[in-house]
Amino acid sequence: MAEETKTEAQKAEETPQAETDWQAKYEEMRGHMRDWEKKAKANQSAAEELEKLKAEQMTEQEREKARADAAEAELAALKAEKERTDAAHRIASETGVPLDLLLYCTDEESMTDFAKKYASETHVGAAPSALSGKRIVRGNDKPAGDGEVFAEFASQFFK
Repeated sequence: MAEETKTEAQKAEETPQAETDWQAKYEEMRGHMRDWEKKAKANQSAAEELEKLKAEQMTEQEREKARADAAEAELAALKAEKERTDAAHRIASETGVPLDLLLYCTDEESMTDFAKKYASETHVGAAPSALSGKRIVRGNDKPAGDGEVFAEFASQFFK
């Protein structure tokens, strides 16, 4: 059995392993990449020429229709953006949530949901009502300083 192992080891030593020339493989792949890049540029220029030919063959009425369609699409996008912005302004004024945060939402429903969640987690709207018109007065009838007002507010607010 030891002899069989030796013969296998000797066979492995006898067969030289071919080293892979990675530099050559890299250069070969780089050549293929350059060929495909040239083909892509040629196809791009051919597609541009075809588009020009199609545009030249269009009638004046077709060109005007294409311009009108593009203008209508732009108008619709602007109207949708204005509606979204108006909704954000309205919800911000109703809930007290900063407008900048609402502008990241995509529609009115998501703005409303976000405003409710934000208000419940950060108690937006609760801070003014907690101090509305109240003045904290201590036993010596002197108004409290800003730090004391904040400390009392914080202790009541974060119970």
